[in-house]
Amino acid sequence: MDLFAPAEATAGLQLRERQDIPDRFKWNLSHIFPAWSEWQGAYDDLERKIGAYAALQGTLAKGADRLLAAMKLSDDIGQLTYKVWYFASLKHDEDQRDNQINARRQQVQILFAKANQACAWFNPELLQIPLPTVQQWLDANAELAVYRFAIEDLYRQQEHVLDEKGEHLLSLASRFASTPNDAYSALSTADVKHPVVTLSTGEVTLTYGQYRAILATNRLQSDRRAAFEEFHGLFESSVNTYASLYHSVLQRDLFFSQARGYRTTLDAALHGNNIPTAVVENLIDTTKAGAEPLRRYHRLRKRVLGLDTYHNYDTAIPLVDFDRKYPYEDVLEWLPASVKPLGQEYERQMRRGLASEWIDVYENPGKRSGAYSAPVYGVHPYMLLNYNDTLDAVFTLAHEMGHSMHTLLSHAHQPFVYSAYTIFVAEVPSTLSEMLFLD
Repeated sequence: MDLFAPAEATAGLQLRERQDIPDRFKWNLSHIFPAWSEWQGAYDDLERKIGAYAALQGTLAKGADRLLAAMKLSDDIGQLTYKVWYFASLKHDEDQRDNQINARRQQVQILFAKANQACAWFNPELLQIPLPTVQQWLDANAELAVYRFAIEDLYRQQEHVLDEKGEHLLSLASRFASTPNDAYSALSTADVKHPVVTLSTGEVTLTYGQYRAILATNRLQSDRRAAFEEFHGLFESSVNTYASLYHSVLQRDLFFSQARGYRTTLDAALHGNNIPTAVVENLIDTTKAGAEPLRRYHRLRKRVLGLDTYHNYDTAIPLVDFDRKYPYEDVLEWLPASVKPLGQEYERQMRRGLASEWIDVYENPGKRSGAYSAPVYGVHPYMLLNYNDTLDAVFTLAHEMGHSMHTLLSHAHQPFVYSAYTIFVAEVPSTLSEMLFLD
């Protein structure tokens, strides 16, 4: 694999309507449900299961079998939730301007709020039972013992669990938690009008993908500056709205942290994973203390690039005059070859993922920007990209594939209750995937 072999640069990618993009470059959501009718059936089933869970209230103290029934039903609800949510959410991210799809997505959010209300009784009720009693149940029941860590971890967090009325009140508030995120998506994607910028090469419609490509490939600083200013002008024109959205995020997090008796929002964010705040504080201090080599690197970049001034839009352009595109289909062979050190089975599963309609590759009008890996339990991961033939896009694919492989292996080898990994380990396999590809 030679990423840097000389090759003639291809023409820049043009923004295409979704129906004009070949199916092999789009994810196939029929792997989750064949059609909306099947999705509706699963939604109705999920709603029934949520009602059944609420009916278990008041039964936990009757013994291990009642606790086991609640834990198993919670697993059933959780597994179905993945499918019902992601079918609507991924479909919405194909084109966030589609209000009919968004209505279905919001329908799921409302059901999630009902689920939170139906489950609000569980933690306070379980914590009324002495831990030694529950541990005796765990010791005597092999099926229940699977949930030992989850149950004992709830007792660890007991001081931040409210009584039944308090938990119910927080469950009612949970339906508003996603409002800032939804408003941001509508403002930045669904309602955005992409500007046309005039560069030395001609006019360009400045979508997110085109903007990233210009900063990574256009060697004229004046072009990069024009693209930067035009793109960020989209945000500047609504700066007060964005500030208000961010303020609402801060107020939301402060409300939930104070409601549960945490000292700070950082404590609230870390306590669930049993991470001391000193870990984050030391990380920040260490990063600040070690920033000088990075500053020196950018001073050297400025000199090598021959720039009188150096700005954010100058940080991604290569130091050498190297014009190379990386077509997506070429990368499909390079990426699996890079993970050979992880074994044949890992490589085989990666090849299967790359070839099995898991990935939505190219940008189209209304599509969510950026990239992510979605862990659809019981199906397989899905990946959203906005691939633009740049080296940055190649490493983004490697990064998201690392997440997807992590998901694939975690879902295959962990009980459902432990299948979702925490953010503190999530970036390890994704970064490893990038490093292996770089090697």
